[in-house]
Amino acid sequence: MCVYVRIYDIEMSSKNIHNVDDPTEDALKATSFAQHIFSKPVRSPADLGKWKRSHAYNDLIAYINNTSMAIQGHRQNSKDFVVTRQMEKLSKIFNWLERLVQECHPLGIGHGLLRCVGNDKINMMDSTLSLRQKCHRAYRHWVKLVQERVYSILELQVKPHCKHINELAQYLTRSFGSLQQYDYGPGHELMFVFYLCSLFKSGILGADDTVAAVLLLFQRYLDLVRRLISFFRLTISRERDSNVVEERNVLPYIWGCAQLCRSHPFDPPQWELPAVMETYRKNYMLLSSLEHLQKKMNHVALGVHSYQLWCVLSLSNWPDAYTGLMASYVKHVLSDFYTIQDLVFCEMLSFTRQPSEYLQQAFLGEPPELPTPSSSTGDSEEQEEEKMEEEDDSETEQLMQESRHIQAIEKKRKLNEKTRILYAACLPVPLYRNLKTDVFLGFQDPRKPIEKPDDTTAHVLRRPRCRHEAERRETSPDLYNNQNKTGSLDSENAIKALTGNMSGASYYTI
Repeated sequence: MCVYVRIYDIEMSSKNIHNVDDPTEDALKATSFAQHIFSKPVRSPADLGKWKRSHAYNDLIAYINNTSMAIQGHRQNSKDFVVTRQMEKLSKIFNWLERLVQECHPLGIGHGLLRCVGNDKINMMDSTLSLRQKCHRAYRHWVKLVQERVYSILELQVKPHCKHINELAQYLTRSFGSLQQYDYGPGHELMFVFYLCSLFKSGILGADDTVAAVLLLFQRYLDLVRRLISFFRLTISRERDSNVVEERNVLPYIWGCAQLCRSHPFDPPQWELPAVMETYRKNYMLLSSLEHLQKKMNHVALGVHSYQLWCVLSLSNWPDAYTGLMASYVKHVLSDFYTIQDLVFCEMLSFTRQPSEYLQQAFLGEPPELPTPSSSTGDSEEQEEEKMEEEDDSETEQLMQESRHIQAIEKKRKLNEKTRILYAACLPVPLYRNLKTDVFLGFQDPRKPIEKPDDTTAHVLRRPRCRHEAERRETSPDLYNNQNKTGSLDSENAIKALTGNMSGASYYTI
């Protein structure tokens, strides 16, 4: 028995196939957290209606609009907003992610050589097939490291034993691109908005962190994503025919317009001025995003590659620009099946139906001016005078309306009287009672006696003479010998002469 055991031990020692290393503590913790279930309920375009009636959709719209109202008039580098200690801890996560990007660079530059080579030379390298494969391999390694360590990092920076760590980690890890397609698009940006919204719903962030969550945390996310795209050559997730702003990020332009809705130093059409761009590009998210977009497009005119964004920025004020961008974002991004199908839903942002379907709206712009208490007495007197003037104006307007009404009634009465007089002078004559048959049909009835017409109606009842009748009168004058002075023709002689040998013919039949 012992011999068999030794042989078995020798065989197992010779084969290293089943040799498994001890997993690290981070891997075990990530595995335990990943056991929680998340769902992807949007499987067909028919599920978009359920998505728009869900808790997640209503919370998302409310968060975007409430944040837009909160960041009005704030600048990024002016330090006029509160940065709490919890916000500083969450910002440290991006410091770790940026160091991880440099360590996993496809060309091995992360160990200090990046400062010697520079980003410009890396971006100018040809995107050959081998370089693309190296980039994708490095990106896969980076995502796996993030998925393994993000749970421990979040638990360290947020608070220990938080029950929402798994949901926050799911949203955060899915906001940096797709590991299967090696691309990035608005759907991944939407997952990071889910992450921000969950931070507020879980109580980790409070109302004081609303401005810093966008101007600090979201800006750090944008910088990291742009570095990921340039380092790992991530492609566009899906090109749209009716794209609003650009293929990847849309919310920086929406929240950038919201920043400028109050105390704006320039109007929307003035953003292209070099002095405006140089002065305010570090203070406003919109200008920094436009600068990045122009560099990516080799400084081509904005109307060539982003026509709809150029049209929106041609408006006269910033609230209208925000409304146009937000409406396009809801229509082309939040209603796109290919964007929503990759979203995951958990406990805080669930797919269950919302009882009330009222969506939160954003009211942007300058607040209305309220009257000061010192000038309340003077304002009251002015208001009374204005009321008296309004009452006088209303009385005069009422009198004018009454006079116009009386004039219209009198005009209508005169018109009716005139119509009545004309109707009495020219009564309608029934055809079957008053028209004579012989005059109407053009001949005289032989059953009636011949009557000479009166002198007053002779001219009226005379039939008009045609050209062929005048010629016939000249060629055969004997037929018209018996015509009297008044113009009446002897019907019997005329008809006999015209009919000739056709005796007994019924000449009066039609």
